[in-house]
Amino acid sequence: MNAEPKNKSQARPSGRKYDTVDDFVASEGVPREIRDRVSLLKNQTKITLQLALLRQNGGLTQEEMAAHLNVTQSAISKLEAGTDDQLRLAEIAHYAKATGERICLGFGKPLNHMEAVKLHAVSIKRHLEALAKLANQQEELGIEIKAFFGEAFFNMLDILSACADKLPSGPDFDVTVEISNRQCPRGITETATKKETVAA
Repeated sequence: MNAEPKNKSQARPSGRKYDTVDDFVASEGVPREIRDRVSLLKNQTKITLQLALLRQNGGLTQEEMAAHLNVTQSAISKLEAGTDDQLRLAEIAHYAKATGERICLGFGKPLNHMEAVKLHAVSIKRHLEALAKLANQQEELGIEIKAFFGEAFFNMLDILSACADKLPSGPDFDVTVEISNRQCPRGITETATKKETVAA
């Protein structure tokens, strides 16, 4: 007579929730070998993952995306579950067209935070200079551009102020922001002075 198989103990939910795989790996004491494999997989699927998210956020099914690429749904499933080295530029371009989004690819040494901010600052300066040139060439468009400049200025100021609030404070560290006789968006002039100081 065959012995009945013993009931295997089933893992019970811990009740803990994690936002990302990285959070789970860091908190649950996952073996180093598995952590290395997870890290390798993440590095090999950075683009394919973003393409899948781009499609989902665009409200497209795999079947609909397949129609844009003139392939089968299974081909899209394979593409999104595959690695980046299997992708073709034409496929990435089709995802951009189908979702109406812009996809930018960057290769090379990762930038640190300060380098990234400086790079974006140079780009912002270039675009603002181009807008200023347009404003001088077209009077009607210039009114809208001036309003945009005012809006962009205060948006950037709000970002800097919010980030400055998170900086460490102490007797030797001070951050001050001053606004005087400001020109508000949409041509509304407001005479005011605002001073914010972060200090110990």
